[in-house]
Amino acid sequence: MKIYIVGSVSSGKSTLAKRLSKTLKIPYQSLDEFVHIPDKSTPSGNRKRQVEERDNLFYSLIKQKEWIIEDIGRSCFEDGLKESYKIILLEISTKIRNYRIIKRWIKQRLGIEQCIYNPRYKMLKCMLRWSKDYDLGKDNLKDRISTYQEKVIVIRNRKDINNFIERCINSIK
Repeated sequence: MKIYIVGSVSSGKSTLAKRLSKTLKIPYQSLDEFVHIPDKSTPSGNRKRQVEERDNLFYSLIKQKEWIIEDIGRSCFEDGLKESYKIILLEISTKIRNYRIIKRWIKQRLGIEQCIYNPRYKMLKCMLRWSKDYDLGKDNLKDRISTYQEKVIVIRNRKDINNFIERCINSIK
């Protein structure tokens, strides 16, 4: 099984990937970790990997027999969409995403939750802007995945998530 989970910042991609990984016994990977490396010497707390290094990591992953990957749907990872058996599009409401962004940022500022960047006010503003940009279609994610419509599953809420997990459990029985 090869599953690619996409959606806006704070749509629940990592949470769903972890849950599916545990349920299906398939490793998952956040593609953010392929794009960025922790680097405490920078103001943001991370730096971008070289494109060649990022691509080598990515292509070695998608050659594997099974995987679950999650990302905002960056175009540099288009081959993940092609290789996946299922594409899960998380279409969570803006209100919920923005609440999660603020909640996560507070937890990160307090040191309760780890992150790959410095949780400064500037990062909070960026995440809220990315959430808005997603709603405006600035990333063209929905256009790009429309090519793969036959393998796209749209999830909009917790009930959809639970139903999808249940179907996955039933498919492995």
